[in-house]
Amino acid sequence: MTGDERQAQREEVGSKTAAKSSSTVARDGRKLPTQPVRRESKQPSLVTQLRNSKVGRFIHDAYYELRHKVTWPTVEEVRNMTIAVIALSLAVGLILGALDFGLLNLFTLLSSRH
Repeated sequence: MTGDERQAQREEVGSKTAAKSSSTVARDGRKLPTQPVRRESKQPSLVTQLRNSKVGRFIHDAYYELRHKVTWPTVEEVRNMTIAVIALSLAVGLILGALDFGLLNLFTLLSSRH
């Protein structure tokens, strides 16, 4: 074997090993998909531990639901509902105040006779 043949053989072997290290090659020359390399870490990060805990999962799910699933009312709907709550509160307050005043007068009238 001459020097040129040896050099060509080394390049051929080098290119085959380079091709095998980057991806798997079939016999007919097609590249086959390879699995990504997973690196094993010693311990999951603090963020990962928090996300995988029950409390972290609950917070994430609550945020997701509030952000993407809840239908929020418009400004006009909020204003109208606020006015309705204030009006009903005043009406109930007036009714309870009138009942309290009437029952107090009835109690005073009944207790003064004896």
